[in-house]
Amino acid sequence: MKFSLFYVLESPDRDFRRAYEEMLSQVEIAERLGFDGVWLAEHHGSAYGSMPSPQVAAAAIASRTSRIRIGIAVSNLTLAWPVRIAEDYAMVDVISGGRLDFGVGRGYQPHEFRAMGVADKQDVSREVFNEAFQIVTGLWTKAIGEPYTFHGKHFHIDGVDCRPTPVQKPTPPIYVASISPETFDLVADHGHDMLVTPTLMTLPELNGFVVNAKRTLMHRGRDPLSLDFPMNWQIHLADDDAQAVAEARPCLEWYFENVMSAVPQGESTPAGYERYAALAEAAAEGAMSLTGLREGGVCYVGDPDGLIREIEILREETGLDHLICWMRFGGMAHEHVVKSMELLAEHVMPHFADAPPLIPRALREEEPAIANDRFLEIEFPHEEGETHELSRG
Repeated sequence: MKFSLFYVLESPDRDFRRAYEEMLSQVEIAERLGFDGVWLAEHHGSAYGSMPSPQVAAAAIASRTSRIRIGIAVSNLTLAWPVRIAEDYAMVDVISGGRLDFGVGRGYQPHEFRAMGVADKQDVSREVFNEAFQIVTGLWTKAIGEPYTFHGKHFHIDGVDCRPTPVQKPTPPIYVASISPETFDLVADHGHDMLVTPTLMTLPELNGFVVNAKRTLMHRGRDPLSLDFPMNWQIHLADDDAQAVAEARPCLEWYFENVMSAVPQGESTPAGYERYAALAEAAAEGAMSLTGLREGGVCYVGDPDGLIREIEILREETGLDHLICWMRFGGMAHEHVVKSMELLAEHVMPHFADAPPLIPRALREEEPAIANDRFLEIEFPHEEGETHELSRG
């Protein structure tokens, strides 16, 4: 099982230099402690996050580490020119020696669309995302020197090249962040994986989504043991529960106050973002207290033993095999973040060091043969007579 860190780099005190220095220091510590990766999120123009260009942070991390993988969770493909995105992240993959994991999404915060000059695109953000995604992957997979042309509804590109190209071929691993059926098509057709988080839903909701998504992808021919659905979870560990709660409470309350003020809401909610408006309404009714967040599994705050029990449940229910630990949330003090990292590395990570990939319990019960055979053929309801070979890999 893999463990990574996550940063959106909130800076409540607006001391951005300290925030960046702490992130870089924590990533160096994480590599020494045995963490597998670090994931970086793109956000613009608010207290919610101070990392407008994850590619810059990724290059800095690459220069200060040698082993840890560098993930993007996510690059917002609706806010920038896709040729530039392809070039920047190809550079990161080259500089890091092929350590980039590239996560993509379409964004959700209205003020970011306005700030980046694309407010008119939020209602059609899925269309913009799909075209930008085609362009980025097209530039990465074509032959060097071969001109690339794309004409869509939102982008027109003629005879463009991409220099450099990524080290990892045909592309770095690609992860898609979304909870829509349309994303299943993208993931299934191209062999990508999905980034998931309970930050804006309860853990039982997330579990159901993951199982349904994996079921859908299995029925479309994906090997269930090859599916990588990293889960990003706000986590704070301390020696005992009371200490963990005392340290985490102000940071979590600050975070959720800010995120709920940033999501689409009210009568101006763009099409396709209605879930966020519902969350904002629930938050206004007091559903985002620390007690409620813990009970809903939106975050984990407590001691290492409790986290081990929660991960064991998640592995059994969803097949969790990669946990992204969001530990510096709400400007959490550096010493508390480092202590939490050390507790996780000392007590939690060894417990799962040799844990094999699992198929979610519900899917094992539906398709027991998948859990028993290394290679098999199962007939799924696609084209008549079509079969798919599933492998443990």
